[in-house]
Amino acid sequence: MHISNDNWLYALSNFLNIVSHIPGIIEDIQISKIKYSAHTLRNNILGIEDLANSIRTNGLLQPIIVRPKDAQFEIVAGNRRRQACQALRWKKITCHLVDLDDKQAFETSLIENLQRETLAPIEEAQAYKTYVTDFGWGGVTGLAKTIGKSPSYITKKIKLLNLPDDVINSIAGRSLNLSVAEELCSVKNVERQSELAGLVIRRHLSMRKARELVNQHKGVNGTCSDLTIDEIMENSRRTFDKLILVLRVALNNIGTLIGNSEENGDWVLKEILMYHKDMLNNQINLLIKEKRKLNRRLVAVQFFGAEKFWQNH
Repeated sequence: MHISNDNWLYALSNFLNIVSHIPGIIEDIQISKIKYSAHTLRNNILGIEDLANSIRTNGLLQPIIVRPKDAQFEIVAGNRRRQACQALRWKKITCHLVDLDDKQAFETSLIENLQRETLAPIEEAQAYKTYVTDFGWGGVTGLAKTIGKSPSYITKKIKLLNLPDDVINSIAGRSLNLSVAEELCSVKNVERQSELAGLVIRRHLSMRKARELVNQHKGVNGTCSDLTIDEIMENSRRTFDKLILVLRVALNNIGTLIGNSEENGDWVLKEILMYHKDMLNNQINLLIKEKRKLNRRLVAVQFFGAEKFWQNH
C-alpha cells in the first residue's frame, strides 16, 4: 500500500512513541550486514523510489529497528527504508539496535505496520493468524491488548482467511469491498461464498445491496443455511403442502357446520359460513399459485445459478 510522504511522516511521528520505550542503542551499521526478517508481514513492498527521493532530500528521519541475529542483524521494522537507502547506494544506515526475542520482534513489526497503515487486509489477517495460531504466542484477547485493537476486530480479520482463494484474491485486488467480504464470512458454504462474491463484483452492488443479498441466505436465527437447492425446494413444497392441507381441513369443517345450520334453519349463520368458505377456497387457490411460482424460481436457481434468481432483486 502506497502512502504519501506527508502521511508517512505523520505515521512515523506516532511510531516514535513506541520505539522510544524499547531499550537499545543507536548505531550506524553496514547495510550488507542487515538481512530481512524471515517473518516479513508485507508481501509487496511498493513506493521505494518515492521513499528514496524523500530520504535523499530530507535524510533518514527515523532509524530502522534491528536485532542481532546469527552474526548479522535482522530487521524488526524498516524494510522499505533499508531498501530505499540501498537504492541510494548508502554503505551504512542508522539503526536502533535492540535485543528482542522472536515474539517481541514480531509484535514490534506488527505495531509499526499498523501505525503506518501499510498492511493490506489479507496481510493483516495473516499476521494475526501467524501470531495466534501458527506460533501460538497468545490468544486473540492478549494480542488485541498488545496492538490496541478489539478482540472482535482481530477475529473478523482472521475469518477472512477461511474464504475461498478466488474471494481472497478479489479482496487483495480490491475488486471486492472488505466490508462485503466480512459479510460473506457468515456464509459457511464456500461455493456459495464464491458465487455471491462474483455476483456482487459483476453487478457492482452497493454495500447495502450486498448485505441484503447475504442476508437472504440466512435462517431465522441469523445463521447461514448450507442446504442445497434440492433441499430448499423440497422444504418449500412441504411447507406449502402443510398449509394447504390445514386450510382444506378447515374448509371441510365449515362444510359440516353449513350442513348443521341448514338442518336447524339458521339461514343467517349459513350465509356467514358460506362467505368464509369462499374465502378459504380463494386462499387455497392463491397458495397453489404461489407454490408453483416459487418452484419455478428455485428451478431457475438450480439450472442458471443465483444471478437468475436475483435478477429482479
